[in-house]
Amino acid sequence: MWCEFLYVILAYFEALKKNETIYDILTPAIIAFASFIYTILSHYDTIQIDFINEVMPFVGTLLGFTLAALTLLLSNTRIEGKMRNFPTKREIHGNTITMYEFLVVLFSYLIVFESILCILYYAAYLFPIKINGVVVQVCNTIFIGGIFHILFLTLRIASNLYHIIIRR
Repeated sequence: MWCEFLYVILAYFEALKKNETIYDILTPAIIAFASFIYTILSHYDTIQIDFINEVMPFVGTLLGFTLAALTLLLSNTRIEGKMRNFPTKREIHGNTITMYEFLVVLFSYLIVFESILCILYYAAYLFPIKINGVVVQVCNTIFIGGIFHILFLTLRIASNLYHIIIRR
């Protein structure tokens, strides 16, 4: 029970296409790395943590909206019927999945990832430890990459839903 969220993460990476990996992971990593370089070059050491502190209430709110959206997705029979008949070329564990299953994987992954970020943020806030400035900046950079990963994934989920519902 403790590590079942890993199945969601594995299913997400298994269902991704190469171009989606670039969009969902590489682009946020580049943005995060740029923030790391800017922090070092500008000598403005608190810019990353200031950003994280500003955006975390938004991530918590987004987690609530994502849970609500998944609930609506799972409870709406009209949308479910339309998406279950929408085949994809994606596979999880060697089995082809429908767009409905793919969106459930995306929403579930998003919920898991948002929850992990919230847990890490509040754990770090609760148990502050003194570590080297560069290590702090690297950790903040990874965290910022995670935040942008969530935002880019949210955009892709919204566009997928739009194309499914509007497609005639």
